[in-house]
Amino acid sequence: MSKVTGGDMKMYNFNKSLLKGAVNPIDFVISVVIVVIVVAAVAIPTIQDVLTDANITGIPATILSVIPTFLGLLVLVLIARGM
Repeated sequence: MSKVTGGDMKMYNFNKSLLKGAVNPIDFVISVVIVVIVVAAVAIPTIQDVLTDANITGIPATILSVIPTFLGLLVLVLIARGM
């Protein structure tokens, strides 16, 4: 067996920056499923419970009540940008 030296390694070097940001479609789908489950099953219900238990009324209640909606929209935008 021959030992690989530095000169021989040059043919194995390639520009790794070309792979930067490349995502396997399977990895993308798995990550989307995880994000949707976490946001839909954990984040939005938790935020709604906190807002309900906080007993906030008036304009602050109106403003804070759109947080779950914006969180859902944020997930949709992130998914759309990833495709």
